Amino acid sequence: MVLFYFMFKSKTSEKIFFSFIIGGAVGNFYDRIIYKAVPDFLDFHIQDFHWFTFNIADIFITLGIIFMIINELMYKQNNEN
Repeated sequence: MVLFYFMFKSKTSEKIFFSFIIGGAVGNFYDRIIYKAVPDFLDFHIQDFHWFTFNIADIFITLGIIFMIINELMYKQNNEN
């Protein structure tokens, strides 16, 4: 509910980032309700290196947070000048 509040009170670009986070969270919640688990199906191996297993909803949550951090850093940098 807090994310929805922040989404409606934020600027247009931030609304997109909040939408990514909310969409990913809703996707994982749906999987948890319907399948009683969140299936992680993207699994990457590069030689001996094994990255953690994740799903599309996790990608959107992560992208939303990364974009919000970048946006906040750029906003803060622009206000200092």
